[in-house]
Amino acid sequence: MRISRYLTPIVLCLACGLLQTGCKKGWIDINYNPLQLTEVNATPDLILPNLLIESQSALNDDMIQNWMGYWASAEYPSGIAQLTYFPMDNSMFPTSSPDVNVFIFEQNAQKHQQPYYVGIAKVLRALQWSRAVDQMNNLPYREAGNITIMKPKYDNGQFIYEDLIRQLDTAITLIQGANQGKAIRIGIADIMFKGDKTKWYKFINTLKLRLLIHQASRADRATYIKQEIDKILAQGLGFLNSGEDADMNPGFTAQKPAQYFAKYSQYDLYTRFSIVLGNKFFPFWQLARANVTAMNLLKANNDPRLGFFYGPARVPVPAGAPEPFTQPGPVEYRGNKYGLPVNALDYPYQGADFVSQVGGVRAMNSAVSPVSTGIIKGYNMDSWIMTSVESLFLQAEAIYRGWMPGDAEAAYKDAVRESFRWLNVGGNTTQPGLSDAAFNNWYAQETAAGNAQVSWTVATDKYKLLMFQKYMAFNGIEPFEAWVDYRRNGAFPDIPLSYDPARTGDRMPIRSPYPVQEALLNKENLEAQGTIDIFTSKIWWMP
Repeated sequence: MRISRYLTPIVLCLACGLLQTGCKKGWIDINYNPLQLTEVNATPDLILPNLLIESQSALNDDMIQNWMGYWASAEYPSGIAQLTYFPMDNSMFPTSSPDVNVFIFEQNAQKHQQPYYVGIAKVLRALQWSRAVDQMNNLPYREAGNITIMKPKYDNGQFIYEDLIRQLDTAITLIQGANQGKAIRIGIADIMFKGDKTKWYKFINTLKLRLLIHQASRADRATYIKQEIDKILAQGLGFLNSGEDADMNPGFTAQKPAQYFAKYSQYDLYTRFSIVLGNKFFPFWQLARANVTAMNLLKANNDPRLGFFYGPARVPVPAGAPEPFTQPGPVEYRGNKYGLPVNALDYPYQGADFVSQVGGVRAMNSAVSPVSTGIIKGYNMDSWIMTSVESLFLQAEAIYRGWMPGDAEAAYKDAVRESFRWLNVGGNTTQPGLSDAAFNNWYAQETAAGNAQVSWTVATDKYKLLMFQKYMAFNGIEPFEAWVDYRRNGAFPDIPLSYDPARTGDRMPIRSPYPVQEALLNKENLEAQGTIDIFTSKIWWMP
């Protein structure tokens, strides 16, 4: 797991210098030797690829996957922090740990007079630091990138958000005005959009919309949100549309596969993706197992995505075998209850081999093809930062709230339909109409059956329907944003808490603690934040 490095410890690390081996995070090989890099020749194109890879979503949010009812494993020993919610450590939230090297990347791009890269740096700053605020609220921000300040002061979470939105506006201006021909190796270093300005504009606007949507439950933010959305609409550059993911691929191979594939594929040969629990060693794919919460909702709604979010159990459970709780069919799809202690002697069929795992491709030599389905699509699958699925759900919510023009029902259906396309439910990406047909048939069937968890026409609470289907679509793909929605919407949907009898508290945590190093190295500024309780200390955008 990647440890959070955004506060005082990272400031100390920066003092070592960006290019010292002990402080940098590693580099993506794009035909240069990282050992030859110096402060002088480290042009922004050499820094960008790794910052993009470090910004990918869902890779290390295993605990949030469990909290949100997507994954669960019988192998977790009772009493550990992940199950009990306390005591926890900030390092359990690695996806949302900002990389202060983004500040150095921006300074580097300015020094080399590369406005295109300066704009990209501002986007990455907004992406990473907004997630840090979503996790911990107030943070050292303005002083975090200054290596001369060893005890950075904290900035208010709302201030950080508003500044990040300004940074996104500036990013579009910089990229628009940049001479693309003078942007050093942008077509190679930009492993996400290959220097395509239009795609950067759409991603920036979609990220800005995400930050505005986060604030939607605060009535006092309505005017500000509407003003910012009106600016996006007047600009006319649009959002990520169907099939337009913010994802990257520097050239993954079977020997150097995409990290999500390497970590969660059943045939993981990469021991760096493993963990010790109690006195046992587990590869992560054994822990990325189905949680009956989300799985049973898919089953109850006859959702065709069941076999795409999850795979059938590798080994069938013998007929009549003892089970710790009843599971509805189809029987080849089975899950665990998060945190429930299971005696392996009494119930030997709740282990990794007998429970569904993340859906998709398994074999290490499987490359992505038009028939790849599910979440894990092959060793050379793209690593996503933001999916088209999220973009369409964000737009649907904005339309529903009246912030943007459009038909709310059509926008809702487009968003759910995009989830079918992203998973390739139709079985052939060259014919997206097959996935559309699967959605249309299912939607019509559930509407006829009066299913208020699927049909816009039937649902009396349209907003809850939208949020429920967004929750379903984020299974295994975007758990952190599902946690954001859960918190801003008053603990909706109703997700069971950990079943561990040692669980602390009667609610899911709404934030993480600050890193323990802060109490040692930045105590005065930390204490100025008051007493932090992971169950009651709200993120600023929560109602």
